Amino acid sequence: MRQPLPIILSMLYAAKCYWPGVTEDVLWDAANRARQQNQIGDRALFRGLLYLPGDETALSLFEADSPASVKQASERVGMPCERVIATVWVAPHLKGGTR
Repeated sequence: MRQPLPIILSMLYAAKCYWPGVTEDVLWDAANRARQQNQIGDRALFRGLLYLPGDETALSLFEADSPASVKQASERVGMPCERVIATVWVAPHLKGGTR
């Protein structure tokens, strides 16, 4: 008999941060602090960070139960957060990104 699929109670969110002048060291430090929060059972689990240097924007990815918990987690570790955006993760299994 097949096991029922688990109910997913969280969503993947991107915390958008316009961050002019940020350095790679500052980004790494903030990401490490966010990762450490995962160890203490924070409501928002940090999954990674994308930096768009041409736009001076960072997108931090969190798995969480609400946008408010993402904003709080982001700001708690020193990453400003101007907006939280619900996301859909698409990761093709074939090499080269084809379907």
